[in-house]
Amino acid sequence: MLKKILSLAVASTFLASPAFAAILDADDAALSTSISGRANDWSLTFFSIASVSNMKPGKEEKSNRSVDSYDYLSVNYKIDSVQKASMRLPWYFNTAGNNEYGDEVTSDFSLADIHFVYSNYDLGYIGDVDLSGKVKAYLPTSKQSQNQGLITKIRLEGYADYQITRSLSVAYVAKPDIYWQSRTASLNDTIPMYDDGSFYVTDPRQTNKQFGLEHYLQFQYDINSMFSVTTKTGFNESWYHTSNVEELDGNHTTALRLGVDVWIRPMRGLSFTLGMSNDTMLNSYRGQDVKIWQPFNTQYSLMTNAYVF
Repeated sequence: MLKKILSLAVASTFLASPAFAAILDADDAALSTSISGRANDWSLTFFSIASVSNMKPGKEEKSNRSVDSYDYLSVNYKIDSVQKASMRLPWYFNTAGNNEYGDEVTSDFSLADIHFVYSNYDLGYIGDVDLSGKVKAYLPTSKQSQNQGLITKIRLEGYADYQITRSLSVAYVAKPDIYWQSRTASLNDTIPMYDDGSFYVTDPRQTNKQFGLEHYLQFQYDINSMFSVTTKTGFNESWYHTSNVEELDGNHTTALRLGVDVWIRPMRGLSFTLGMSNDTMLNSYRGQDVKIWQPFNTQYSLMTNAYVF
């Protein structure tokens, strides 16, 4: 089972009222299944996404795989019928077992980047295209961000949704990231060392990311009030600094992102999502041609969204 599951997600979020945007998109999908008309505009939600990565190429499959999870508690305030503000306290938790390299790892708990979210589900229309968006501001509270000298990261999320029929819609989604950092390079502490502990398997030095852009076209078919299917086709791009001190060149990478998800809403305030996605780097690796939808690039996921109180 673990061999075919890259991600396991357990998320709890009380989503917005039906007046809010109906685009199903990752953790923000919770916004489509909340109970409307609550007298109390404050809510507490919980989100968790756990993953088991496929083994790296050439590595033997292990039965005792470690599970990596990203979780957060979110305090939310509904400003009005179309606006919402949130503060999220996130953390990472990894279980003991074998990672994707086949190495034994111990369980670990660490703080992730605390962030603030402003959501507006009605930015107007361009013709029949419904516009909505979010702004997320991150603090460098995680060990990784502190090692990279992160000052702050801003993520902008824009959604342009067009209703083709009553059940079928298409949306263009763009999520640019902007990084402010005090240094241009850092050490990648996920690079393993040789068994004798003398050297890293590869050079652990890396240039820090300065910009990112995830953008894709998403088709959504609502079968009924309980079931929906979405497909995702787009790109995930990253731009990196040049480091004169470490003599490392900056670069730009582009990955083709494909995915399909089945959304299940058994009751108000609760939803499950079964998903499969694949990211393929669009450049050759060691002279090899690009191959789409390889097992080590594919993720299988189960996501749950539920309101806490």
